[in-house]
Amino acid sequence: MNLKKGCLLTLADNNEYCIVDKITDKNDIYIFLVDINNNANILFGKLVDDRIVELNDPDELDRIIKIFYNNSYSDC
Repeated sequence: MNLKKGCLLTLADNNEYCIVDKITDKNDIYIFLVDINNNANILFGKLVDDRIVELNDPDELDRIIKIFYNNSYSDC
């Protein structure tokens, strides 16, 4: 599975997503995805056994979104 920024993935919902960003935190890989046909459909996922599993835990989502934010704006 190619998980570089800008690559496209088709997930189980049959939607095509673009990888906006990817981070590693505590040895886990997290992916920020946006549906290319509906940019309101965003997904934060975690790579588990070569599958992207959508994050649903509010505490984990809050922590990971902050890391993505800091990663995106660290050069500003």
